[in-house]
Amino acid sequence: MDHLPHHTDILIIGAGIQGLVVAKTYLQLSPHIQLLILDSQHSIGGVWAKENCYTGLRTNNQLGTFEFTDYDIEDACPGKVRKGEHIPAEVAHDYLSKYAETFDLVKRVRLGYKVLTAEHLLDKKNGGWRLTVIRKQAEAPNPKADLGNNSIPSSTPPAILTASRILVCTGLTSSPLPISLTGSSSFLPPLLTFHDFRRQASALLSTPNIKHVAIYGSSKSAYDAVYAFASRSIKVTWIIRASGHGPVYMAPSHIYLGPLRCWLELLVTTRPLSWLSPCVWGDKDGFGFIRRLLQETRIGRFVVRNFWKKLGGDVVVQTGLQEKGLGVEKLIPKESALWYGTGVSILNYESDIHQFIRNGTVNVLRTDIERLEGRRILLKLDGAVEDAPGSIPEVDALICSTGWRWDSGLTFLPNADHANLGIPSASYTPTQAATWDALDAQADAEILARFPILATGPSITKDDVVIPKPVDASIANEKLQAEPRKQKKEELTPWRLFRGIAPPSNPHRDIVFLGMMSSFQTLLRSEVTALWAYAYLNNAIAPPEGLSNRPAPRPPALDDSKQATASQTTDWLYETALFSRFCRWRYPMGYGARFPDFVFDAMPHFDMLLRDLGLRSWRKGWGWVGEVFGGAYLRGDYRGLVEEWRERTKFGKMD
Repeated sequence: MDHLPHHTDILIIGAGIQGLVVAKTYLQLSPHIQLLILDSQHSIGGVWAKENCYTGLRTNNQLGTFEFTDYDIEDACPGKVRKGEHIPAEVAHDYLSKYAETFDLVKRVRLGYKVLTAEHLLDKKNGGWRLTVIRKQAEAPNPKADLGNNSIPSSTPPAILTASRILVCTGLTSSPLPISLTGSSSFLPPLLTFHDFRRQASALLSTPNIKHVAIYGSSKSAYDAVYAFASRSIKVTWIIRASGHGPVYMAPSHIYLGPLRCWLELLVTTRPLSWLSPCVWGDKDGFGFIRRLLQETRIGRFVVRNFWKKLGGDVVVQTGLQEKGLGVEKLIPKESALWYGTGVSILNYESDIHQFIRNGTVNVLRTDIERLEGRRILLKLDGAVEDAPGSIPEVDALICSTGWRWDSGLTFLPNADHANLGIPSASYTPTQAATWDALDAQADAEILARFPILATGPSITKDDVVIPKPVDASIANEKLQAEPRKQKKEELTPWRLFRGIAPPSNPHRDIVFLGMMSSFQTLLRSEVTALWAYAYLNNAIAPPEGLSNRPAPRPPALDDSKQATASQTTDWLYETALFSRFCRWRYPMGYGARFPDFVFDAMPHFDMLLRDLGLRSWRKGWGWVGEVFGGAYLRGDYRGLVEEWRERTKFGKMD
């Protein structure tokens, strides 16, 4: 169905994991509501949409950790997944597509529609939204075309759609940061972001004249690009910025902790191990005494530091990076594993990626790019490693894996509402900026008093909170056209969402942001946050427990025109500041300065959301004994959450 309605009760933006599961949850509880899902891609799956998959790409997950609680991947894709193997990208796409079919979501999805603007209808009693939407043409792959051209023009004029509530599920890896290297506009070979590479990998990897490529970056996506070329015997020069955070921890799916062989994915949902991570919402797991012993005493902090030092050291040894003189040592991370978030990832390749460094197929350089010139890459010499040359001659392609835009990809209007919504913005009023500064300062003081170890972390540079803002000529909204275009780096605030989901100050309760956080166990997190979002939007959450152990400050309201009148509003602001600032201090080598980014903190985050919903957070049975000795939490432990909540609240039975 190609047409769009003029109005819908519920609009979900994004048809990836989070968008699909929240749609299914919403319809399970309110089956007769008008619900529409829009996605700018031309297939379901988000990150795992068909156009993003190429041969050899895999998820970090193995069988058992990439499944919804009520839909088995072996039933959806029989014979395509074997125990102990990472799930191929095309299987992940098939699984999500069949999930949408099974729960009758396909008829509600409109693909190829991009939401440009969302205007908050603040003059209406119940709020609501007016959205500008364009239809995008499907991309026609052409191996002979310019591999760097990934534009998808609009084929129709913008349409206007209104919605009573919107659920933004665009995620954090939808739009790459624009390439801003000097000389990029005149660089002769294909110059691609990793986003472009994924979509054009088949053409690029099969082009006969591609014999030497450069990869710029050190994230998991850079590893994926390096492996894609090197495994096809294509020479790779891998440039890791000396000025950046450097390499991340990359571990095999199973690691040894002492004599124990452990599945890394399940370590993060093993409750006793979560106690070793300082966490401002950690007490929500019911083991506050143990956490305080580990985080607030000198001997406890000694144990914590040495655990993370040992974990990081074991990963380095077990991946063979300690071997000197072969080049692999350049992939050793700069800091303790304590300070890295979900940048920590899995070596999910068919063969050892490090063998390509040892045999010379891949050359690793720790330096920065000065500029691009013709087919050459000129490197900065100051701050570079000793063996870095002044330039890399004659490359056939350059892939930049240098990060993603961490905003939602939508333009929200009016700008004065940004601080209330908690979205990344450069448009705070002086009052709003002063309010958040005061809240952040109070939150910082509390966090560092409760967790002294966080004051010893690596410093955060200004680059952690800026983002290049490209000019978007396709936006037709008159209000945006009237604004001056800015092409310099523009400081953006971080995401500031209550519980990582809801606006900190929005009495209408007509919007949530799902998936604007990074953690392991994405599918489980999506189900828990989807239920919380439904309850929030339908005013079915009681005043939640606070994170703070201090009285909340009473700053002015975010709205310049009035003072805060309800203590709950101010409490939510401070709770949001605690949540946001904790991530900044906890994961300075990850993405915590931009958005919630956590690993071993995911379990207590689930606990916190379930307690908000009035559901059991201890789900192993046998009380504390089950929590301590019951092993890792798996999807079966969370099966039936929606029905459990509906039965407890009797909510949704009249639909």
